[in-house]
Amino acid sequence: MENIKNIDTIVEQLKKDTNQTDYTTYREKIVCGKKVVIIYIDPLTSSDKISDFIVRSLDRINKIYKKKDDLGSIIENEIDNFKIKKITTYKDLCYHLNYGFTILLIEDCDYCFALETKRNLARGISAPQTENALRGAMDSFVEDMHTNIGLIKRRIKDNNLWEESMEIGRHTTTKVSIVYINGICKKELVDKVKEKIQNIDIDGIISSGVIKNLIEKENKSVFPTIFSTERPDKTCQSLLKGKIAILVDCSQFALILPVVMNDLFISTEDNFNKSINITFTRIVRYLAFFITMFTPALYLAMTTYNQEMLPTELLVSFASQRSSVPFPAFFEALLMAFSFEILRECDLRTPTFTTSALSTVGALILGEAAVSAGIVSPIMIIVIAITALSALLFTEPEMINGIRWYRILFMIGASFMGIIGVVITFIYLIIKLCSLQSFGVPYISPFAPVSVTGLKDSIIKFPTKDLNKREEYLSNNITKYKEVRK
Repeated sequence: MENIKNIDTIVEQLKKDTNQTDYTTYREKIVCGKKVVIIYIDPLTSSDKISDFIVRSLDRINKIYKKKDDLGSIIENEIDNFKIKKITTYKDLCYHLNYGFTILLIEDCDYCFALETKRNLARGISAPQTENALRGAMDSFVEDMHTNIGLIKRRIKDNNLWEESMEIGRHTTTKVSIVYINGICKKELVDKVKEKIQNIDIDGIISSGVIKNLIEKENKSVFPTIFSTERPDKTCQSLLKGKIAILVDCSQFALILPVVMNDLFISTEDNFNKSINITFTRIVRYLAFFITMFTPALYLAMTTYNQEMLPTELLVSFASQRSSVPFPAFFEALLMAFSFEILRECDLRTPTFTTSALSTVGALILGEAAVSAGIVSPIMIIVIAITALSALLFTEPEMINGIRWYRILFMIGASFMGIIGVVITFIYLIIKLCSLQSFGVPYISPFAPVSVTGLKDSIIKFPTKDLNKREEYLSNNITKYKEVRK
């Protein structure tokens, strides 16, 4: 139905399509001798805005102009509403109606008006819930896209901050925005991301996680090539490096891409510390990464196949502790690893006011009971505890999942071939990471291929005054600033 001149037909068709829902309100008024139908969806619109800016404006127009043939142009010029759109098709009418606009149908007029009267359904800006900040900004994204773009624009006050929107989902028509800084971000990267999003054909987009999974489907690795964040300051830092942010309406998490492995070891808190302290912290993070993956496997290898690598006293101590354990070392380690993973998932699923108590009591009771019952040895409790504590340094869920899978692979390799199995699995891990790309960017950049600029902000953090160039794999405009020397 393209002709909207017959307003009675439009109203009947709309009632039929919506199954005459009670949430859609229809009100008729006579303005300047012509029938005007006001249509809006009550849960999405503000009744105060409709009364103050639409109904009162129509009453004023009716008093001033009496009878006029060009009522459409009069309403367009006289109505007290800042955002008004002229609509000529039934499809556009339904689209704006479901987005919280109020529709004005005018008798004998071949177009109608959509006036923005959206109700504020978003929550207020609050502190980040999943990414705690000690000294960083205390605001976070919300479920309203316009607010999220405003939080970014508040920090990057530049006309080169570009935002391109599109609508995805046959039923939800969810707005998805690609945000980047023109002149810094590579155009080919923007075109590639835009093409991937435009090619999505799905019933609906409810959260940014759906977009993440659909555009990351080429990634065959368990490690993430896109990460999500609810912090505007972290998003702006990524944009200034030449990355892209994807914002999804009704989702509080922004997607940042491309992501290399080194990004997962960098925190926004690093900006508040001296470079030497940041370097020490990052070394700890990298060591924790290897500890949480290798510790159970090395224990299995040295107690099962490579006993000669242990001092005799230590080997005897391990053997005496395991003498009462009826299970193989691999099953023992796997059992405790899964137990700690269950406790970790409980921390994520239970309410925040009970999380610490449940995890602490669960760990104490579980460990003590398992040792007393002779199911596991005390040394295994220590090994798994060190493994679990090292994993707590990482907050990105996809990173945690990747560590879990490779930890199990290392344990399997150690159980079958000892240290040789650990080495073979490590070689497989390196090959897998070297072959992985994040939207055309090598995943282990800046280590391979070597980038001197990127190495200055990797494991060893150079002073800020020396970080005057961007990484070449992210931006063609590599100069950040020029230091003024007297």
